[in-house]
Amino acid sequence: MLQKLILLPLAAITLLSGVVGCTVVREYPAEEKAAENKQLEHELARELLHAFVTNDSAKFVSLLPVDMGKKFDEAAFRKYREKLVKSVGEPISFTYLTTLELQALTPQIWKVRFRRVNSKNGQEFTSEVLFRVITGMSDKKNAVITSFQFI
Repeated sequence: MLQKLILLPLAAITLLSGVVGCTVVREYPAEEKAAENKQLEHELARELLHAFVTNDSAKFVSLLPVDMGKKFDEAAFRKYREKLVKSVGEPISFTYLTTLELQALTPQIWKVRFRRVNSKNGQEFTSEVLFRVITGMSDKKNAVITSFQFI
């Protein structure tokens, strides 16, 4: 009888601690769905950044959807880039970091490296800024840019 009195509470504690204290943390693998679309969107973002780094305003604007290209034309590109160059330096390279998961759109994060010269001592240094570009598929065949910004 004494054994039952001891075993019953011990079993209850074991059961409750197993149920209440159990947390499963799982790292999920990157999904491979729609790999071809993602590749098209990745390549579009890469081309956009290449045009930015090489200061190719015509190419940059041509990669934008028509509506966006009317608002962000070549003059706007030059003004935007000039402001950024004054702030962080001349863009010299970029690298892909990650793609975030979002329904129907593809937010990509890239790292852009800038070079500038310290006006006080003349030494050259680099800085890095994140660039987010959001893409999507317009008709399941063509990748389009929906927004972009340095963050």
